Amino acid sequence: MRKRKTKKELQKPKLKATYIALGIAAFISLGLIILRAIAFNNAAVADTYSEKVFQPLAKGLSSVINLLPFSLTELLVVGGVLTLTALTVYGIARLIRHPAWRWRRLLKSTLVVLTIALFALSLFLAFHGIHYARSPLSEALGLTVKERSCEELEYATIAFARAAGKVREDLPEDENGVLIVSSLRDLFKDSHIGWDKAGEIYPALKSSIRPVPKNVILSYYWSYTHIVGMYMPLFVEVNVNTDQPDYAIPATAAHEVAHARGFAREDDTNLAGYISCIHHPDPVWRYSGLISAWKHLNNRLYSENRDRWANAYAYITPAVARDLKAGREYWKTFETPVATISTAVNDAYLKANKEEDGVKTYGQVVDLLLAYIETVGAP
Repeated sequence: MRKRKTKKELQKPKLKATYIALGIAAFISLGLIILRAIAFNNAAVADTYSEKVFQPLAKGLSSVINLLPFSLTELLVVGGVLTLTALTVYGIARLIRHPAWRWRRLLKSTLVVLTIALFALSLFLAFHGIHYARSPLSEALGLTVKERSCEELEYATIAFARAAGKVREDLPEDENGVLIVSSLRDLFKDSHIGWDKAGEIYPALKSSIRPVPKNVILSYYWSYTHIVGMYMPLFVEVNVNTDQPDYAIPATAAHEVAHARGFAREDDTNLAGYISCIHHPDPVWRYSGLISAWKHLNNRLYSENRDRWANAYAYITPAVARDLKAGREYWKTFETPVATISTAVNDAYLKANKEEDGVKTYGQVVDLLLAYIETVGAP
């Protein structure tokens, strides 16, 4: 037994198939990189790609992923880290114990890892990266984005506070008077309804892609990163941190579903998600969308005029105030260096995808919300 094992280890590793796989991966990824570069110079290319290529491919992949009752992303992260660690330790030990063809074996392993990385990059570009070059959603919706007065901002903040308070009145609460979602499974299963209704009004939001958001089992630990949701382009899968306060879960899911339906830039994604929420027949979805939008408006108003902010905040009802307080108290327990690092990584990622303001891009939805209100007349 030992002799056969030694003889097998002495065999020269074959690299031909590895080089071929690497060449294919490099060719595909390079082609997509070039396409993305062209799209950033001509948004029509990205728009056409999204409609003609991304939509049918993502619809098929998403339909398969929806059949899985668990988050494939979470399984990949947890299982992948453990597997990669084990394989790395095993590989190093094997290289030390068996010196025959050591450098050639190491080269083959490196090429395999590089091939996998290039295929992953290709999937990212195909199912998300190119969308950063799409035309702004405001153009498709006919919105006029311009500089607004502080008075307009105050009016919008008050309007959203009133709307949120009205929808919140009859929603279920826990013993502390904080909103609760009775069934996350049913909530996620019906996530497409708001999108379908919004798509009937706004063709730009119409899509046959219907990803069902997935609950992340390790959501509590995920909160240490301050990540509330994640779209995984490799699987067209929507993942949601369900440990966060319930009132924020629908809006988070809508935001990530927007990514899965072809929106990449965070301001466009926030607006698309909001519109899907307010057109949903379930008041929990509408409330979550309204309060999420209100937060962006409230934060901007606070930074521009404290007096106007105080006046606008007075329109928050006691029930909404309880939800907001629960949210503040929840996230306060997760203020750690991990959250700081996570934010820095996300900031770098957004800037790498030509969102020059990084994480500040999330707040730029305020300009779109103000334009939307001007167009439709109400939140």
